[in-house]
Amino acid sequence: MLVLVLNSGSSSVKYELLDMPQGVRLARGIAERVCTEASVLTHELPGVAPLVVTQPLPDHAAALQLILGLLTAAEGGALESLAQVEAVGHRWVHGGEAHTASCLATPEVLATLKAHMSLAPLHSPPNLAGIRACQEALPGRPQVCVFDSGLHATLAPEAYLYALPYELYEKHRLRRYGFHGLALRSAFERAEKLLGRDPAKLKIVTLMLGSGNTANACDCGRSVEVSTGFTPQEGLVQSTRAGDMDAAIIPWLMREEGLDCDQVNELLNRKSGWLGLSGIGQDLRDVISAAEAGHERARLALGVQAHRARKYVGAYAAVMGGVDLLIFAGGVGLNSPLVRANICHGLEFLGLGLDPVSNADCRQEAVISTADSPKPILTVAINEELVIARDTYEVVASL
Repeated sequence: MLVLVLNSGSSSVKYELLDMPQGVRLARGIAERVCTEASVLTHELPGVAPLVVTQPLPDHAAALQLILGLLTAAEGGALESLAQVEAVGHRWVHGGEAHTASCLATPEVLATLKAHMSLAPLHSPPNLAGIRACQEALPGRPQVCVFDSGLHATLAPEAYLYALPYELYEKHRLRRYGFHGLALRSAFERAEKLLGRDPAKLKIVTLMLGSGNTANACDCGRSVEVSTGFTPQEGLVQSTRAGDMDAAIIPWLMREEGLDCDQVNELLNRKSGWLGLSGIGQDLRDVISAAEAGHERARLALGVQAHRARKYVGAYAAVMGGVDLLIFAGGVGLNSPLVRANICHGLEFLGLGLDPVSNADCRQEAVISTADSPKPILTVAINEELVIARDTYEVVASL
């Protein structure tokens, strides 16, 4: 079964074409800076030099049209016809309580999901745009939603409830949901490959570090704690999201700065994080470069980021009664030795000893703990698209 996977972000569309269930990749790519005049799409086929297309992509539908055109191009196309695509799998960030297991994107399902769109304002609109575009371009093909929040359906009420009037939970389902579930599932698979140990028998803390960030505690195969909450805003310091903060700051800002709800939401989701702290930008590589050049606010941003993450590792060890494995995943987790070193500083008391030599130049999957560290520390490369493709294949095959 040929499955097209779409992972639509706020300004990007990642895609892969896979032959399932074998998981053979036929093509992949990413459209970046969507909705701008400076859009760029990188298209890759196995064993072929990447094709880079630079042209304005005014919206996600335009990006998808370009992607589908490249997949069927006379030269460099992986398909003779779009009729060969048998199913499309979509990453959907927030399924709420109504949707935790992957399912067909029926009108009823989409109506429910649209009610949750405001809870993931950076991702849900592009997710829906991807589905709508595929329904138009590939009529009749099964469209499958795979939920980023689904992994955390195992959270206990003690972990997911906020200490607010219970009636608000009953009325609005106001609770912690958690995200990055697809990345975490992939991270556990990669850890098993590297260690040869069953993750379902381990107490694992995973730091999924990219532009958006999530810390997770997985106790013997069950997600028991997660840093992201009702929305992806809560938890770790992220590129443009503030993460944990005193909730009373919000009404204070509204009064003192004259902000309305939309403006506060914009501040917390798009103007905060290491962008807001450093004043440099939302790409952490730029912040690191500035810090190394002596920029004080950039150094401060990195310090706040590491302190927050380190605090979560300790808290999750307490929740699980220990930790057997620490995983770094995501673009930052895999590629930034400095961030890993900052976070792991002082964690030896948990049995987590980072090897400075192994860590220093590591930008690939590896064990980066010391030889005598009681508990391993890993870097892993995640593949959300393969997780989405597997779920899509299983949903469609069961019809």
